[in-house]
Amino acid sequence: MQQAEELDLIERAQDGNNQAFRELVETHQRFVYSVAMRFTGDIAEAEDITQEVFVKLWKNLGKYREGVKLTTWLYKIIANHCFDYLKSASKRQQLKSVDMESAQIADAASQESHLDDRELISVITVLAKQLTPKQQTIFVLRDLEGLSIDEVCEISGMSAGTMKSNLYYARVKIREDLTKYYKETAKLLPS
Repeated sequence: MQQAEELDLIERAQDGNNQAFRELVETHQRFVYSVAMRFTGDIAEAEDITQEVFVKLWKNLGKYREGVKLTTWLYKIIANHCFDYLKSASKRQQLKSVDMESAQIADAASQESHLDDRELISVITVLAKQLTPKQQTIFVLRDLEGLSIDEVCEISGMSAGTMKSNLYYARVKIREDLTKYYKETAKLLPS
């Protein structure tokens, strides 16, 4: 969707045009769900967060500033909802109980070959759940979603130094866990 076309939809939605808002939702629904899924790894939670994000967008559409990409604004809303999800005590406890065995996604046949990119991303997504909520937020936005440092800082509200520090520690933890995962997977391979 072109920027001018999207801006037109936003302006019409701000004026109360439900069809224009519906088009915005349809355009960005997969994107929002995909990001939420990367954070939560849970279909039901990702669906709930997606719905909450669009409710929040509808309620706050009047605050939208022209010149800010809608996707950047949506990232901020998604990140806030996902961060709250990650911080909740019961969810945090569930995430701590995730161990390396749950990250072993590949079946016996595919373990003989190298993990393809899709499997690697799945493993990394599971491993990211073991990070602190702040680190997971930064890691998902920067490394899995590919946002720039400036975009991640704007979305997270962190300074560049704080963001880079959290990202560094997240990457170190992911690297350590990947090394452990590969060593455990190698033990399962026939000699």
